[in-house]
Amino acid sequence: MTKLIKSDVQALSLADFTQELYESLVLPYEKDSIVRGNLITVEVETEYMPIKLSVAVQLDDTVESLRERFDAQLAENIDDFENYEHWARDNYEHASVIQGRAFDSLTC
Repeated sequence: MTKLIKSDVQALSLADFTQELYESLVLPYEKDSIVRGNLITVEVETEYMPIKLSVAVQLDDTVESLRERFDAQLAENIDDFENYEHWARDNYEHASVIQGRAFDSLTC
């Protein structure tokens, strides 16, 4: 008969481990946060709008790995907003141009 020996990390439930990591996690941009099971959700106020970032914790995670994942998600979201602003600025057409094209299509 084989006896299983659990390490300290495995002895903790994933929810307890998540709570323990969350208590050690300090994010300078965090406005509000929620911990549910192994999911940490953080709300961040940006110049564009509030963003919710979520990270699912695994037993091999550390505070640094969580911080890196949150930072990567935040950077990705901000890049998306900046790319959209850039696209909107480059593809903006005045209403008179759009109306002119619509009139041309009706008369041609």
